[in-house]
Amino acid sequence: MKLITLANFKKKTKEDYEEGLRNIKNLRGKIEIIKAYFLIAWEMKFVSHNLYADILERTEEISKQAAAWGAWFEKQNKE
Repeated sequence: MKLITLANFKKKTKEDYEEGLRNIKNLRGKIEIIKAYFLIAWEMKFVSHNLYADILERTEEISKQAAAWGAWFEKQNKE
């Protein structure tokens, strides 16, 4: 949430859009780390299969939305 808020905080200059894109890329990286942690937790049987499947589905949706936001920031940065 923090990275999304920072990405959308100000959008007036090319530098603002570049900073927003960096925040979105940072968000996507953190999502991948979370997914990796849950994969390890599932493999070590710290979390159930159902919980892992639920988390994986939710993080995939967040990642897809972040990718769309990233594409929007890239488009704005080119204009």
